[in-house]
Amino acid sequence: MNEPMTSKVPMWFWVVAVVAVLWNIMGGMIFLTEMFAQEALMEGMTDEQKAWVRSTPSWIYFVFGLSVATGLLGSVGLLLRRSFPVILFSISFVAVLVQMIYTMVIAGGLQVMGPSGAVMPVIVTVLAFIWLVASIYFNRQGWLSNANRHPAAT
Repeated sequence: MNEPMTSKVPMWFWVVAVVAVLWNIMGGMIFLTEMFAQEALMEGMTDEQKAWVRSTPSWIYFVFGLSVATGLLGSVGLLLRRSFPVILFSISFVAVLVQMIYTMVIAGGLQVMGPSGAVMPVIVTVLAFIWLVASIYFNRQGWLSNANRHPAAT
């Protein structure tokens, strides 16, 4: 298709896009805090919880960073009404699943942090899934475009 995108989007599209950007900015801030001010984050934790946090392998931080970066770029892509958010939110969702399954189940986060420690991981996972499903829906509605859909110069 070489026609420009003319499909008008509903107001709730913009609400979802802005909330996604804000959520992913918060995720980026949490990531940076964990990377550069981890000790401050652990104030008030038990010694067992601190030991658990300190035992997190570096590859998990890479996965965390990947989920945040692709989520934020996908969110910005929604604001720009491009189709690439679908792939970025797919990567983000898979990265969130890997991170949460490892930290909460395999590494024993549920045992160390208790049931209340599962609240934020569940919220993060659900929202990552919502961003993915929303981007697929938006793309199918024709509200997102490829950069190549602009008329070719003659």
